[in-house]
Amino acid sequence: MDWHMLLFGAVLAIIPDLDFMLIWVFHLSNGWHRSFTHSILMGFIVTALLIGLLGTARIREAVAYGAAYLSHGILDFLTAKHGGGVELFWPFVHERFKLGLISFSELMHGITLSEMFKASLIELTIFAPMLLALLLVREFVLSGLRSSQGEA
Repeated sequence: MDWHMLLFGAVLAIIPDLDFMLIWVFHLSNGWHRSFTHSILMGFIVTALLIGLLGTARIREAVAYGAAYLSHGILDFLTAKHGGGVELFWPFVHERFKLGLISFSELMHGITLSEMFKASLIELTIFAPMLLALLLVREFVLSGLRSSQGEA
């Protein structure tokens, strides 16, 4: 995987927040934020479009990119404490959902530096072991492939 793929995935992961542009450009209410762009259906639509663009030979890549897009709405659902939450099931249900596990996604609600640091430590505690495990598995698999190719 090269850095272009990682960058594209990162961009896709923040695209749902471009709904702020709809609010600014069309002078819409803040109720548009975390609506259709954050929904599970939109994640599937983006994935389908990517499969169409990349082709079925690159379906795993397209699904990974779609998961990056979908992760935004899911993470906002997990972290939203203030406000209405996320319209995860748009257009079928217009109710907004939130768990409010950690409120680090809502900086405009006066989060302090210590709260931000605490949220970062929690995130690091959750994701660093997963990243380390994935890197170790990757290295184990790659070293196994290298040794089997050397034997052949």
